[in-house]
Amino acid sequence: MRKAWVVAAGFFLICALVVVAVSQGWLASSAPLAILPTRVPGTPDPSQAIKLQLVYSSEKEVWLKQSVNAWQATNPTVDGKPIQVELISRGSQEIVTQLQDGSLRPTAISPASTLQITQINVAQIDAKTNLAADAEPMLISPLVLAAYEGSPAASLLKSQDPQLWQALHDGVLIPQRSQKILFAQTSPTTSNSGFQAWILMAYAYHNKASGLTAGDVNDPKFVEWLQGYAKNVEQFAESTGSLMQKMVQFGPSSYGAAVVYESTALEYLPKAQGRFGKLILVYPPQNLYSDHPLAILDASWSSDDQREAAGLLREFLLAKPQQTTAVQQGFRPVDPDIAIDAADSPFVKYQSSGVQMSIPNLAAEPDAATIKAVLDLWNSLAASVKR
Repeated sequence: MRKAWVVAAGFFLICALVVVAVSQGWLASSAPLAILPTRVPGTPDPSQAIKLQLVYSSEKEVWLKQSVNAWQATNPTVDGKPIQVELISRGSQEIVTQLQDGSLRPTAISPASTLQITQINVAQIDAKTNLAADAEPMLISPLVLAAYEGSPAASLLKSQDPQLWQALHDGVLIPQRSQKILFAQTSPTTSNSGFQAWILMAYAYHNKASGLTAGDVNDPKFVEWLQGYAKNVEQFAESTGSLMQKMVQFGPSSYGAAVVYESTALEYLPKAQGRFGKLILVYPPQNLYSDHPLAILDASWSSDDQREAAGLLREFLLAKPQQTTAVQQGFRPVDPDIAIDAADSPFVKYQSSGVQMSIPNLAAEPDAATIKAVLDLWNSLAASVKR
């Protein structure tokens, strides 16, 4: 009994002392009470996170987001500091122009093609050239013409036909709408697929597979030929994905055919089948790869830690599990040891739509001066075409 009385007295004495202390301001403070989060020793400190900004072309968005989420789940670090990835989607040619005008300042970029890397490396960006010299291809997708089965495009355009681009040119000029090729492509200044298409047209017109020059592009007869085609194209869309979506949404009465990436076409084949019918893929006689390089920028706005983090992410994306996943989404892996002929592969599943297992003839990528000539030609014709 005596022990209980002592405990109770002690408790009341402590309470009294607290009341006195508060009333005298002994415990007063102008600073708010901070509740500090606890962290398990040895785990990365989120406040020290390395921010990695990657700007990418949208056609690989699903694969890239899935892969980056898988990488982040492994809690990657640089010198014990965690890495936070910010993904930003842009058109491939927009990546080039926005780096040049200063509106983009990322750690790394992944446009659709090395064509964009060439443009960036010859430009003066951040007071230097070769800003994107540290670039490695990640995925491969050739260019195709997707055409609705039974449309004039499907009957006039044939895979590997040396006269394919001339047949397309003549087909869009047919006066009767029911007989003409209702064709669409993307703008060469915003999207890589439209840009590549014009390069291949220039090659075909001059009967070349390499050595295309700015003089070839500016040849008055070629300019006149291309202008006749461009004025009769149904639409120049801003992106390959939005173009393919419209083709499936509105059907062959609006878009009988379009030039797109093989990966984008494979993505939309089942969607088209469920609406307006089967799509046929037509491969040009000379092709260009979109190789989706990931370039780590040698820029003053990035730290060594950020560049190292980008290198770790690139290694992860090039590893076999991520490359194998890409095949299921219609991309060809850069690793030749990864097969694309599994029974559930889209390259096998859609062979009845004309999918080719190999791409036999590749055109050479032109130099920077020729690339600029193609873009300048588009800018001179853009006002007279349908957008």
